[in-house]
Amino acid sequence: MATLVLTAVGTALGGPLGGALGAMLGQSADAALFAPKSRQGPRLTDLKVQTSSYGDAIPRLYGTMRVAGTVIWATDLIERRQSRSSGKGRPKTIEYSYSASFAVALSARRIGAIRRIWADGRLLRDQSGRFAEAVQFRSYTGDADQAADPLIASAVGIDRASAFRGLAYAMFEAFDLSAFGNRIPQLSFEVEADGGLVDVGLIGTDLLGSAAAAAGPEVAGFVAGAGRVREALAPLLGFADLGLHVVRGQATVAPPDWPGGAPHDGLVARVHIGAALQAEEDRRSPVVRVPEQIVLRHFDPARDYQTSQQSALVAGGGGPTRVIEMPGALAPADAGQRVRGLVRALADGRRIAMVRAGMGAATLPIGQIASFAIAGLAGARWRIVERRIDSSGVALTLAQDRGATDPLPTLADGGVALVSPDLPALEADIVAFDLPGDGDTVRSAPIRLIAGAGRDAAWRGADIWWVGGNGVEPESLGRLAGTGALGVIDDGLAVGEPWLVDWARPVEVTLANPSMLLANISFTALVAGGNLAMIGGEAVQFSRAVPIGDRRWRLEGLLRGRGGTSAPIGGHNAGTPFVVLGDAALMPVPDTLALALGMVGGAIDWQPRGGDVMQRAEVPAGQQALIPLAPVHGRAVRSGNGDVLVSWIACSRAGARWRDGVEVPPGESAPTWRLRWVDPSLAQQQREASTVSMTLTAGSYAPGSVLTVEQRGDFGLSAPLTIKLPE
Repeated sequence: MATLVLTAVGTALGGPLGGALGAMLGQSADAALFAPKSRQGPRLTDLKVQTSSYGDAIPRLYGTMRVAGTVIWATDLIERRQSRSSGKGRPKTIEYSYSASFAVALSARRIGAIRRIWADGRLLRDQSGRFAEAVQFRSYTGDADQAADPLIASAVGIDRASAFRGLAYAMFEAFDLSAFGNRIPQLSFEVEADGGLVDVGLIGTDLLGSAAAAAGPEVAGFVAGAGRVREALAPLLGFADLGLHVVRGQATVAPPDWPGGAPHDGLVARVHIGAALQAEEDRRSPVVRVPEQIVLRHFDPARDYQTSQQSALVAGGGGPTRVIEMPGALAPADAGQRVRGLVRALADGRRIAMVRAGMGAATLPIGQIASFAIAGLAGARWRIVERRIDSSGVALTLAQDRGATDPLPTLADGGVALVSPDLPALEADIVAFDLPGDGDTVRSAPIRLIAGAGRDAAWRGADIWWVGGNGVEPESLGRLAGTGALGVIDDGLAVGEPWLVDWARPVEVTLANPSMLLANISFTALVAGGNLAMIGGEAVQFSRAVPIGDRRWRLEGLLRGRGGTSAPIGGHNAGTPFVVLGDAALMPVPDTLALALGMVGGAIDWQPRGGDVMQRAEVPAGQQALIPLAPVHGRAVRSGNGDVLVSWIACSRAGARWRDGVEVPPGESAPTWRLRWVDPSLAQQQREASTVSMTLTAGSYAPGSVLTVEQRGDFGLSAPLTIKLPE
């Protein structure tokens, strides 16, 4: 229903003839100012992609909007190089990280402030101004006297540095790009140009450079493209059903029946005939000329300015759908009511009347809503859709108008909001675990993993430093991301058998935040090593995960003591840390640092991204990846002469999976086994063996006692295998 109206009240200067000439001149100016063009106004997708090309137009912002902006100045990427040791005898690893400094233009009109900022869809700056990444940030509101940015001035010289006066922009200095794949991310900004809602009519008159004020619908924000005036005004006029009025040389955007425009009174149209208007034709527009429905697309502030859509069917319409692309922000309820009003106006406007009036009707502009008393037709409000002037007067084509406003409240749903949560979630759990080996690789250093997760899904990770000891400067380990499943066990967990799938003793865990999920797996996947987790220092697997409450899960079908680990004496206490392994977010401690700890514990310092408080977490003692696996299948067989042959099978750190059935070496440089037992006098006896068997002579042991076998490896002793000796 948008109508572009150019009106000149010529009757005030030259009477009816002057009004007719003024109307004709107005139509010519209308055609020149608003010449047809294939593209009208910015599309909603234009506001989502950050650009950096020469010649890009900078829009004018009104109200509060989210825009991507245009990069107008940037430095080269700044490279930082850091060397890390991968362990004894291994080459060093060189890691590169990058930062950049750049400026992003936002508005060709002065703004009030920059609020939130998103990077690749994630919140980079929250409502309080806190950043999730390391960066120095400055904003410029587009004042006519703003100074040049000091970084630009230092880079190109103060005499060559542009202050970008009249242009609102954001400056990022030393922006850490490590969280974005070492590239400048796609940025979008919530920009507050005006406080509160903005009148659509005022936006239009501002674009025209006019000081006139006119009433119209209000929107939360609007983006006006920097092309021709027609391109910027077209979305406004289509959305608000407004017209463009020019009175005494001053342009104003206002409703078609604006009191400051041409007169409403249809009596002016009867200046030379002095009689009531007669309808020469009364008909309805064909169905195919009325759209079947109207669709209004806009941005929803409640959904972080994501695209939303409201639509309504037109009664009696059968033509193509009319889509209005509104590059503005408004609530779904307001958009729904606006669409309903436009639909109602379209349905009413199907009734067409053709009347003939005097030359005074030449002062009435196309699109004007006026009051006409037409003999035989009910209704006094009509919109002028066409006007022809000939020797017998003025022929008007009128469409009935009963008002596009809808006083009834509109229930509208903007859809599910996929928003990036705000940043204040700084509370987190940081836990370190000592892992066993994988059964295939002979390790020369312990495996220590650091896991972290926030109490809220908005947690952005933490910076980690290794604490070597008093007087030693902490060493940065980098950034720790949130892991997929981290928590604690709720109740104690007793020691279990490592040879059976335990369905009788489940364990209940509470995860760090509600976004974490656990999954069920089949028995085949369980045997293949799926759902491997750590409970304290014990590696376990679980077959089934049952949700039992807020963040709480019950794990059933447990395989205990994986990788040669075991629960401590007495089992695990409530509150023992739990983490699911196999997550790329888990941070390994470098081998040199893990090896330096040996069997003692250590500590790390951590600081949440966006926070300023340093906290400390303990690194547990232990080196399970270096400890040999306990021997298995122990036997004690008495021979005919009374001697006892004790034998066992060694387990290897280099081939524990035993895929091909061929014996493999134990994975130690010089494997030996320590045997201990008591003799008939109950004295402790000990012997070293270099093979997987040993003979005890008759009378050298106490009958019915227990013999223990431990494998001695390069870094320690395995857990004992117990063998009961014959009576």
